[in-house]
Amino acid sequence: MANFRKTRFTKILSLVLALIFIVGTFAGCGGDKEEETTTVPTTQPTTVPTTSPYLSGSINPLTGEAGYDETLLKNRPVFVSVENHKDARPQWGITSADIVWEMEAEGGITRMLLMYADASRLPDKVGPTRSARHYFVELVEGFDAIFVHFGGSPQAYNAMSNHGTDHIDGMSDGNTFSRDTSRNVSSEHRAYTTKEKVVAAIERKEFRTTLEEEYLNPFKFNSTTKKLPDGNCNEMVVDFSNYATYTYTYNAEDNLYYSSLNGSAFKDSDGNQQNFTNLIICYVDKSSLGDSKGRISLDLSEGNGVYVSNGTYQNITWKKGDYSDMMKLYDADGNELSLNAGRSYIALVSSSKESSCTIS
Repeated sequence: MANFRKTRFTKILSLVLALIFIVGTFAGCGGDKEEETTTVPTTQPTTVPTTSPYLSGSINPLTGEAGYDETLLKNRPVFVSVENHKDARPQWGITSADIVWEMEAEGGITRMLLMYADASRLPDKVGPTRSARHYFVELVEGFDAIFVHFGGSPQAYNAMSNHGTDHIDGMSDGNTFSRDTSRNVSSEHRAYTTKEKVVAAIERKEFRTTLEEEYLNPFKFNSTTKKLPDGNCNEMVVDFSNYATYTYTYNAEDNLYYSSLNGSAFKDSDGNQQNFTNLIICYVDKSSLGDSKGRISLDLSEGNGVYVSNGTYQNITWKKGDYSDMMKLYDADGNELSLNAGRSYIALVSSSKESSCTIS
């Protein structure tokens, strides 16, 4: 019996050892297979990252210029309404804006909307600040911006109310505006504001300061300065009316166009002549509102225009669409227009003046 037990025990032990060997063998094979699937090839494919300079955190979203504070990149822009009546000249701060928009108010007198990528970029003094028009509001809404103005037409107030425009109005917020008493002109030509006051008003009114996602990166920019395809442009005439006709003259040394208004250099209160890298005319249909003030309306839905930069020009189209849609610029092939980096002047000119806006 003892030999039987011993033999039986030996067989059982041999069987257990054999099973252990088999399991270990399969486990080893499984380990080899896992290593093969995770082995990194010795030669890696080269990946070239694609970059969009105008989407970079260091790029000003309105000018395409490097060195912008990345922490401000998603902040809402600010528009300031500045008048261009002869009694308002020379204006304060008109050479400081990232973009200067200009269009008629009434009587052929134009008004500028100074656009800044962030409120902190406003100058120490800007103005004379003046009243809003409903098509100003439409432009502001199309960039999800904050609007600074002093008064407004009934149509403008209706538009701001209907669309919930975040705005700072000198008629109801006197703390944000002052009057310059050194000028011997009517009081409406002496109102101004400052960076500190606008920033404080935005905080006091608890305006949303972060851009809605669809309004980020409103313009596309070239990574290097380019010539435009349709010909040379050393001088461009922008004819708004008998009251305001600009001539922009190209300086090849700094690639800037310098502004003259009605034959005289157009300068700010510090004696600096207004100048830009990019000039853009958007032709718009103008109509009369038929009121006693001679107010007008500009159709901002779509149209054609011209883009001038770097001593050259090209014909373009533009489209805004609905009230809160962003205005977009396109080349002749329908692609989004790519601008040279720098400050821009965008004129909304009546289509009836297209023939008198010349390039040479």
